[in-house]
Formats: sequence, C-alpha cells, structure tokens
Amino acid sequence: MNIDMINTLAKQRCKQSVIAIAIGSVFTPVYADGYGISKVNRANIKIEKWECKRCKVSSDTQGTVGAGVAYNDAADSHFGNATGTDQDGVVAHLDADVALYGESGYQTNIEANKLGYDNGSAKLSTGRPGQYEVAFGYRGIANYDTNKALSPYLVNGDAMTLADNWQAGATTGQMPNLADSKNRTLSTQRDRWTLDAHYQGSSYKAEVDYRHEARTGQRAFSGNILTNSAMLAQLIDDTTDNLGAKIYFNGDGWLAGIDTMLSHYNNDHDALSWDSAFTPTFGAAYSGQSATAPDNKAYRIAGNAQFGADGQQILMHTGFSRFTQDQAFLPATINGPSPELPTENLAGQVDMIEMTIKYSGRITRELSLRASYDYRDRDNKTAVDSYPQVITDSYYSGNDMNPEYDRTRQKAKLAAKYRFTRNVYLDAGYQYDHNNYSDLDRETVEESGIYGKLNYRPSHSWSFGLKAEAKDRSGSTYNAVTRTDSPSNPLLRKSYLADRERQEYSVLASFSGSESFSASANLHQSHDDYLDTQIGLTDVKTLGYDISGQYLFSEDLSINAFVNQDWRDSEQAGSSNFSTANWFANVDEQSTVVGLGVQYQNLMDKKLALGIDYNYSDGQSDTEVTQGLTTPYGDYFSTTHNVNAFADYQFSESMGVRFDWIFEQYQDADWSNQGASLDQIPNVITFGDLGHDYSAHYFGVTLSYQL
Repeated sequence: MNIDMINTLAKQRCKQSVIAIAIGSVFTPVYADGYGISKVNRANIKIEKWECKRCKVSSDTQGTVGAGVAYNDAADSHFGNATGTDQDGVVAHLDADVALYGESGYQTNIEANKLGYDNGSAKLSTGRPGQYEVAFGYRGIANYDTNKALSPYLVNGDAMTLADNWQAGATTGQMPNLADSKNRTLSTQRDRWTLDAHYQGSSYKAEVDYRHEARTGQRAFSGNILTNSAMLAQLIDDTTDNLGAKIYFNGDGWLAGIDTMLSHYNNDHDALSWDSAFTPTFGAAYSGQSATAPDNKAYRIAGNAQFGADGQQILMHTGFSRFTQDQAFLPATINGPSPELPTENLAGQVDMIEMTIKYSGRITRELSLRASYDYRDRDNKTAVDSYPQVITDSYYSGNDMNPEYDRTRQKAKLAAKYRFTRNVYLDAGYQYDHNNYSDLDRETVEESGIYGKLNYRPSHSWSFGLKAEAKDRSGSTYNAVTRTDSPSNPLLRKSYLADRERQEYSVLASFSGSESFSASANLHQSHDDYLDTQIGLTDVKTLGYDISGQYLFSEDLSINAFVNQDWRDSEQAGSSNFSTANWFANVDEQSTVVGLGVQYQNLMDKKLALGIDYNYSDGQSDTEVTQGLTTPYGDYFSTTHNVNAFADYQFSESMGVRFDWIFEQYQDADWSNQGASLDQIPNVITFGDLGHDYSAHYFGVTLSYQL
C-alpha cells in the first residue's frame, strides 16, 4: 500500500470520527454552560448527507383477493359441519389476504376466509409493527345437528303453541294431527365480533380487548307435565359481552402486570312455555312453563409477576373473581295458586380466589427442578332459603333448601429432570390434589400420584420415550345425600368422588432424520379400578395407538398418512331394589380414524397444484346389561368417509382459479330413537328418528387476483 493511499484513508477515518463525535453529542447530554444542544451551530451541517439510502419504508400493497361460488348439497344439514354452510344450492363467499404498507411504517392487513358462509371469518388490523396495533374481527361458528326433527308445535315468541284445530289425546296414538308435524332444524350459530388494541412501550405493554358474541338457533328441550312429555325445539337467542384490559411492566429479569375482565350474559328469553298436547288427567295441566338461563354478570382482577436470573425462574399469580345473578324469579308454577317464594330474586353471588406460584431452575448442568402450588377457593355467598318444589309444573311437593356447593382445591407438584448423557434423560415427579366440598356425599377428596418419563435418543434421527404414571384417590367417610325426595342408594359411589386407583403407560417412538421422511408412533394404556364401589362405575380399561408419517418424493410431490385407534371397556353395577347390586352393565367402545393426503404442485410449467385428502372415521359403542339374562342394546355408531380435493391453476401472474370438491358419506344410529315414529311411545311426543344416512357433494370455484 503506497503512502498516498495511507494518507487518504487516515483523512477519511478522521472525518468519520468527527461525524461520530457530532452524532454522539446529540444523544449525550452536556450540561456545561455554553455547550448545550441549543448552542450548537448547525448552519453548516449538511444533514441530508446522513440520510440512509436503503432505509426507506416501502409503500405498497401485496396479497390476494378472491371470490367464490359453489353448489352445496345440504339436503341433510349435518353436511354443513364439513362445508361450513347448511344452505342448499348455490352459495358464495369472499377470501382475502392483503397487506398495505405505508411510507411512515404503518401496516394494514385484511384477511377473510369463506366470508359469507356460516363458518366464515374476517379480520382488519392496522398499526405500526412493534409499537401498536388495532384489530377488528369477525368469526362465525356453526354446529348443525339435524333439519329433520318433526314437531307439531309452532313458535310464537317464547311460547310453543299447537294449531287451533289440534285434537288432544290420552296417548300419542290418539292424536290425529300428529301426522301434520313439520321439520324443525336443530343447530347453533355463533357470531363473534372482536375489537383488540395493544400498545408496546419501552418498558411496558398495554392491551384492551372487547368481544361480543350473539348466539341463535334451536336446541332440543323436553317439556314434562306429570307423566307426559313432548320434545320441543327451544329457541336460542342470547348474547355475551366481555371487556378485558391488561398492563404489564418489564425490567431486567422481571415482568409484572394486572389483568382485568368484565362479562355480561343476556338472554332474550326469560321462559319457555308450551301447550300440553295430551288430554288432561287427574291433577294434570293444560300448559307448562320452564325458566331459561338467567342473565348474569362477572368480573375478574388478577396480578401476575415473573422473576428470573441465573437459570432460575419464579412465576406468581393471584386473582379474584365474582359472579352475580339477580334476575327476577318466575312464579313457582303457572298452574293453580303458586306457592310463595322466599324472595323476589336469587341475589346470587359466588366469589373465587386463586393463587399460584411456580418455580423452575437448573441446579447443576445435569439436574433441573420444577415445583408449583395452586390454591383455588369457591365461596357461594348466595343466601340459603327454603324454596317450594313443584314437580313438572303440576303439583307442590314441599320445600327444600338451596345447597351452597362450596369448594376449596389445593394442588402441589414437584418434579425433577436429570440428564445422564446427551442422549438419555429421566423426568420424574410427584403431584398432590386436595379438595374440600360442601353439600356433597364427601367432605374431602384427595389424590396423590407419581410419574416418570425416560427419553432416549440414540441418534439424531431416532427418539424413544417411555412414560408411566400411578395415582390413588381416597377421602373422608362417604355419606349419601338424603335431603332430596329421591335419595341415592347408600352403596352408590359417584365416579368423581369414589376411591380409585389409576395406572397409565405410554411408549413413543419417532424418526425425523431425513428431510424427505418423518414418522412417529405412540402406544398408550390405562386402567381405572374403583375398588370400593359396589353400586356405580367399577372398572375402566383403555388401550390405543397412533401412527403418522410424511414422505417427500420430491420438492413438488408429498404424501402423508395417519391412523388412530382407541378401545374403552367400562363396567358398571346397579340395583333395581335399592339394595345390593342385582344387575351389571358392560360398555365396549371403539373408535378408528384413518387419513391419507397427497399434494402435487408446480405442474404444467409451475402453474398447476393438485391435492386430495381422504379421512375415514368410525365410532361405535356396544352395551350389554345382565340381570339374570344378558340383554344387548341396539346400534350406537357413526361412520364417515370424507374426500376433500382441490386443483389450483395460475393462468397468469395475477389471476388464478381454484376448484374444490368435497364428498362425504355419513351414517349414524342411536338405539334410543332408531326407527322411532312420533307416536311410538304412548306418553312421549318424540322428534322421530334423528339418525343420519346421506352421501353429499360440494363443488366450488374461486377466482383470485394477485395484487
């Protein structure tokens, strides 16, 4: 290197140092008199030369928008659970995934998926990434049961009425108008609207979120008057509003904040009333009424803190919640004089306190520990009064006190993980769960258990795991509740309170050493033994496995498959004479799920992508009851074959078209109403056979435009 070049570089470095000092003086306070920022002579500084030529924020619009039209075979509305809509015939939707970038750093995103369908969604968000964002969203959630529930009832506001020419009968076989029943749709539609905003500061983050959910539809309800009953399609029309706010502060090794929430549930229906379709017998009524879910409110405030240093971490949480309900009571009965109620409304109040502390830390290079303690207390502060008991809105059967059902739960866990080598580690732990109850058959229930998991990775490709867990549950003396008019058998043990011994085992193997092939397999087994139960659930055994894999033939062609099977065998004992067990039931349940998917892309000069997924599921339950003779129940199963295929063709840089085909073959049966007619049961008006047996298609075309 010659002398001239060295001098030139030295001069450049000197100039760079002067500029660095000048920049540093802008960001470093100088307090000596005459040397403040306001005294700097900036007349000759050419600031425009400091501009970063590569730091410009692009202002652009990117993404795709699309519009689609489809033919949907919705003769059976249950098919809508696969397609997202139960509308029969032609349906349309909008799709979008668009991002708008501003020169000042702002970013706006527009997303839409099947907007126009019952299960569609959309979201609009805007803000400056890393600083703040405001988002407005919508999501539809639909569940379709059946559109073939037969009913003679007409909907008139909150009332279920019968036609003016209805002819009542002592039995369903004596009701000539029953044959004129119309189809009713049993389904639930949720429309969820959200508004979220958050702001990120240098050492804090604040969030506000609001959610409004409106629910509509109809569900099955049983209207009873003495010994007669009718299945009704009860209207659903309610809303839930939730408002939440959070603020968190963070520093070096710590994070702390407050989380609050307000909730309000409002039901547009205060009661459901219905006409009796039966000829009144002695003491029976001409109509009935039942209360619906009451309006209620809740609020919650919680504090959270996290501390960490040198591989140790502590999490703490404490919260308080209050649930209230003060809706006015309905009359105890609408048939005859109503017994006097002790108060105008429940004035219900339930308080909950929760506290949690967790610790995790590395003790040595090989050993790490985890510990946690969780405390939750449910305190029902609703006044205890004497309420009249009216049987099926027909006759008064005395008074009873409302129970409190308080509960205090404490859970503790202690676990350790020890790494013997880089390829072998053992994770073991102990957990304890203690519950105190009021107004239940047991005052205390406690469960303790241990578990261990051994993981072995012999190579980068293979991994094996073995896990075992054992739990034991016991409690205080079992005293069956006797305050009801129908007391339980003193030998009965409710499954969630009964003594139980549980063992669970699982084995896992996985392979992921190749970019083209990966697979995993899992085998699991469990056994629940209710060893001290004479009446009730006595034994449950489960066994199952999962196998999944994926193979990439090339960058363009891939295939994936999975299979899952589970078996469950449960045994139950009962008594028909309020004494020792004299009948026994065995329930064998089995489920199978199989899936296969293939995707091929970049066909026809990288313009065409094809894909197809096939899923098969089958679930069935076989029940046998033995009481001298063994009597099997009827069919109880569901079977589904589902094919979902698409072809996506990009016929220009900005335009594309996608074809979708969904085929589903579905069949189920429930022995309780299989082949049922409206008049099959003399004292019950049913919906008829609610089973499904269909083959349905969905054909869709979507045009998309690349912005």
